[in-house]
Amino acid sequence: MTTYYAIFYQLENGDWGTRFPDAPSIHTSGKDIDEALLMAMDALSGLMVIGRKGREYNTPRTFAKIREEAVAGELVFPVLPNEKIMEEYKPKKRVNVMVPVDLLERVGEVVKNTTGLDRSKFFCRAAEKYLSELT
Repeated sequence: MTTYYAIFYQLENGDWGTRFPDAPSIHTSGKDIDEALLMAMDALSGLMVIGRKGREYNTPRTFAKIREEAVAGELVFPVLPNEKIMEEYKPKKRVNVMVPVDLLERVGEVVKNTTGLDRSKFFCRAAEKYLSELT
């Protein structure tokens, strides 16, 4: 996975802003440095999936090169795209399928009792599992 270096800087309101010199279309922020880092990872992951489509990015340079661009008080951290986040940015397509009501109710119960799961994710996981069993 490619490592990009981001420059983190404190905003007037105390939040932390983030910019990527090698991906100039990414500007994000967070209430604190931890949240700013998470937001930077999310933005970079999204850019890697969506591609160039109007959002330019360059081959990442070294830490030393990026550090030269930072000014006093700014911090430079490595940021890697995250596979799980990238999965969320994959293009999706809405489809209509017929599911027996009782089966849909059973799926609904599982989804309701499982954090981070919705019906779409449930059906995608079920399809992936079924397809993997075919090969």
